[in-house]
Amino acid sequence: MGSLLNENPTRERIILLLKKSNPLSIDDLSKQLNITPMGIRQHLLFLERKGIVDFVIKRQGVGRPAFLYKLTDKADELFPKAYHKFIVSAFKDIEKNDGLNKIDDIFKWRKERLLKEHKESLSDKKSLHDKVYGFKNILESEGYLVDLDDNDSHYKLKQFNCPIAKVASEFKEACRYELQMYRDLLKKEVTRPQCMSEGDLSCTYVIPKAQ
Repeated sequence: MGSLLNENPTRERIILLLKKSNPLSIDDLSKQLNITPMGIRQHLLFLERKGIVDFVIKRQGVGRPAFLYKLTDKADELFPKAYHKFIVSAFKDIEKNDGLNKIDDIFKWRKERLLKEHKESLSDKKSLHDKVYGFKNILESEGYLVDLDDNDSHYKLKQFNCPIAKVASEFKEACRYELQMYRDLLKKEVTRPQCMSEGDLSCTYVIPKAQ
């Protein structure tokens, strides 16, 4: 997503103008950028297809209505975020005021919630094979980059990205309960020889096939 802000200088300027002065007409943008209305319209059409801009119609008495362009909620993803800093800071405040046990409770609650959701999604999967592959599909649908190796004795599932990586590097409880969730979901003694919070390239889960 963020690459859209760098791939075309004119579209970047349009996005930044809309961010500061949302909404604007084609004529407004044309005057501020010194680009023909036709040129602006082409850039807006591209951004509209990407789901970055949308328009509202403003009735203005006699004559044709005005089309005012604005950024969509999706466009907010283009701008830098520091959610992890806020979360880590909040967790440190919780640890200081309520103790480490409260942090443990938070990750435990998260594990139980995810476990329930994944169990429901895999409720029609009976074999370990189907559960593992079904779980891989769930992770990919949620935006994870995942590899799955299927060997004679075990499955090896690798996650190359983690939505809470910054938090997990500060609070290892996150990783501990993530591993426990795998074990509870698949009912196997899953191990994790590699973990991104320890500096590894991926979080690698080894799932034994033997009973």
